[in-house]
Amino acid sequence: MKKFLVLATVALGVAFAACDEEENLSPSVSIGNESGSNVIVQLDTLYLDARTENLSGTMKYVWTVDGKDVSTASTYKFSRPKTGEYAIGLTVSDSNGETFQTNITAKVEGRFGKGTFILNEGNMGNETGTLTFVDPKGTVIDSAYYRVNQTLLGNVCQDLFICDSKIYVLSQNGAKNGGEGLLTIANADNLEKERVYDNATLSWPTNLAVVKEALYIRDKKGVYMLNTSTGALTLVEGTGGALKQRMAVVGEKVFVMGNKKLFVIQNGVVVHTIPFEGALSGVAKTYDKNLWVSCTNPASIIKVNPSDYTIIDSHALDVSIGAGWGVAPAFSAKDDAIYFSNGGFNLYRHLFSQNKTEKVANIKDYVEDAGVYYNSLGVDPVSGEIYFATLKGYSEYKANDIAIFDFTKTPVLQADIKNKNSFPAGVFFTENFK
Repeated sequence: MKKFLVLATVALGVAFAACDEEENLSPSVSIGNESGSNVIVQLDTLYLDARTENLSGTMKYVWTVDGKDVSTASTYKFSRPKTGEYAIGLTVSDSNGETFQTNITAKVEGRFGKGTFILNEGNMGNETGTLTFVDPKGTVIDSAYYRVNQTLLGNVCQDLFICDSKIYVLSQNGAKNGGEGLLTIANADNLEKERVYDNATLSWPTNLAVVKEALYIRDKKGVYMLNTSTGALTLVEGTGGALKQRMAVVGEKVFVMGNKKLFVIQNGVVVHTIPFEGALSGVAKTYDKNLWVSCTNPASIIKVNPSDYTIIDSHALDVSIGAGWGVAPAFSAKDDAIYFSNGGFNLYRHLFSQNKTEKVANIKDYVEDAGVYYNSLGVDPVSGEIYFATLKGYSEYKANDIAIFDFTKTPVLQADIKNKNSFPAGVFFTENFK
């Protein structure tokens, strides 16, 4: 009898608990997110789903972003090109006409602060310039600037510079074929447009460098200084003959190539010129904040002190180190390893510490459609990966490759990004501007 009573008591307890649970059950709605985080970077996707409890019948869903209806499905893919915080709301209605609401806040962060840009000229006749971006994970974003701003860069983009959290993109022809202007200034972390600059004085500008508020822009006449605060544009006297090549910035000095000399510009004035025996083909800041300078005849690579302008060391080369006809530099380097191709497909490496030059690859052995070398060589200053962009042909430029090599690994070809460049104007690494 005692055993029966005990069992009965337990059973009654379970029954009472079940009744309490049934009485306390209430409908609920929540937003599910498999990633576990509401933070994404620009143009990535947050996969969300409606989760309901104790609702019956046919459900109706309405998703909103900042109060605007965006979807009526049970799931929603949230993605945005602009940074900021967004209020995502979900309303669920059941077959009884009852409505339930919930919301979350999603944060979109900048994605362009670290990685590699391939600047593209675009076809002069009917296109504008574009930016292709490769992040450290290898994700490729083509037309990155357009995706963020829904406006087009200028026609025939030529050069890019990053300074003080801003990115500057220069084009030759400005507002042509729907392009927005000669010079675009955007936030360097997220590519969100800040300002577009046009000026009728500049004639086919090709290169720029930035020191604080001063922009130095090279065109056919010489180098101009643009004050971004006042908008004043003045010619830097004595810079006639400045070559159509990238400039180098060390500290507050800008180094600009002439035929057999470097112009040293500071505060809008040529403060010095450095003479060389041969015709110059490239200049760049070194890993230790000196200068690399290349000459074509006699072929050589020279290390220069940017403070007192003395030559630290000079190496003669058995292979020419020319820049070709375009605007990309004659060489690119990681530490003391200097890569160059003389505007062709044979890729060479000069190890400055060993004074040793060697051929490392023929790009055509790795890229089937490599028909035209076009303004492309760049070396990642952190990873040492070599970027080499090619076109199948001038009339077949839509078939193109951005090949990425690492000669310390097997296979050496790490990636081949196809059909994402349109007449490249150069490769730019965010780390080089720090």
